[in-house]
Amino acid sequence: MGRRTASAPLSPPKLDDLLQASENILADVEDHQFPQNCVPYLRELEKQIDAMDVNAMPATAVQDAEKIAKNSWLIRSTLHARLDEVDKDCAIQMQANFRQFRFVEDYLLELSRKVTHSTPAEIDFQNQPVPIRDNSVPYYQFRSNNSPKLEPGDLLITRGVSFLSGMIARLGTRSTQFSHVVMVAEDPKTKELKTIESYVGVGVAFYDMDYALKNENARILWLRAKDRSLAKSAAEKMAKLVQERIDSKNPIKYDYELNFNDPKTMSCAEVSQVAFQMASDNQFKIPFYPNEIAGAKSIIERLKLVEGETYEPGDMEIDPRFELMGEFQDLRLTRESRQKDAIMTAIFEWMVKKDYELKDNVKSRLAGTIIYDVRRTFMWPLVKKVLKLDDFSKEVPRNMIRTVTIINQLGEKLLVELKARDVAFEKKYGVPMSYMDFYSELEEMRKSDLEIFKKSKKKAKFHQLIRPRK
Repeated sequence: MGRRTASAPLSPPKLDDLLQASENILADVEDHQFPQNCVPYLRELEKQIDAMDVNAMPATAVQDAEKIAKNSWLIRSTLHARLDEVDKDCAIQMQANFRQFRFVEDYLLELSRKVTHSTPAEIDFQNQPVPIRDNSVPYYQFRSNNSPKLEPGDLLITRGVSFLSGMIARLGTRSTQFSHVVMVAEDPKTKELKTIESYVGVGVAFYDMDYALKNENARILWLRAKDRSLAKSAAEKMAKLVQERIDSKNPIKYDYELNFNDPKTMSCAEVSQVAFQMASDNQFKIPFYPNEIAGAKSIIERLKLVEGETYEPGDMEIDPRFELMGEFQDLRLTRESRQKDAIMTAIFEWMVKKDYELKDNVKSRLAGTIIYDVRRTFMWPLVKKVLKLDDFSKEVPRNMIRTVTIINQLGEKLLVELKARDVAFEKKYGVPMSYMDFYSELEEMRKSDLEIFKKSKKKAKFHQLIRPRK
């Protein structure tokens, strides 16, 4: 017997018992009436999850973590499978809920498995078990709807560990949890299964599969086009183009302006976009629901981005023409990834709602002038070694070097403080903070630091790097 009458509209259950609630939600999203109830149902569920008080969470939630996380994955899989039944409003609402479901899964699994959280600098990623292929360690979580192998044309939507990755995931008006698109393809010469990717400072190139899978990712979303012959053709055409350009000593360069109307240069997302367009005579355009760049004036102006429609890597998670094949999380990194997500969300919100802008300091000015110029000379190896500088490609634009330098400094200052508050919270309540706790703490940090800045600029922790335009 169901928990409602056939004529009653669907509404989400209360979240007092997460295991029972997850079972009820799964039944609801499988219900034939769900598409008609999608937006109000998922919007109310979003509000309830936002309002969850983790320090009052019953112990049974952690005890039932594996079952709850599995149900959450099944809920996301079911919602994804129904994307071709719903409209744009429902799909976009799903995207917001997917972020929350991942938070619940990561959070509970970290606690139940007693994961030791790590910073990316502490991990030699190329000496780790292979994500997706090897789940012999408790800090890897991989779920799949079956057990297929990767095929040419498959897309891996990943999330890196840097603040640059966090910034990319937040560039669109719809925030996502992903920053990079990987296309699986056969190497035209060796016939080995490899990836085609585009990186800042490198451009478009082939990568060995295991290397790509171990490339510093907190999460990987695995998608496959329902039209598998089209996907295979897309991979073949892109692989042929990339190989021809490499052979001619003229590899495809990275698109720093994210101009999706010009395929002469390509970002990671454009690789997949151009590939499917070539294979379909420009009829199959991805993503199905494009994102939009707008609002964060300081970032847009600095990076010289074109406002308007764009393709954010995370947009692919709600494209109804693709199947959800599986998803991987590195639970050692998901806590810091949440913290960085919250920080970048707050920074963008300050820009949009409080008219904040990034401000250059000595380090960013040097990065964009003297250091930038020296990088183009034979003196660079010596200067890099003496000053202990990170390497970067000669092709990276001056404005990007300056902007990333500021974002990294600002992000690290906020991360140090947010981590300290998160640790103090955990000592007091026995559990880490939630996303909503992070946002509250960051807003309190902003207000406090702004008051300090008004009295003494030198004593402020981060308002030297970002502050109101006026």
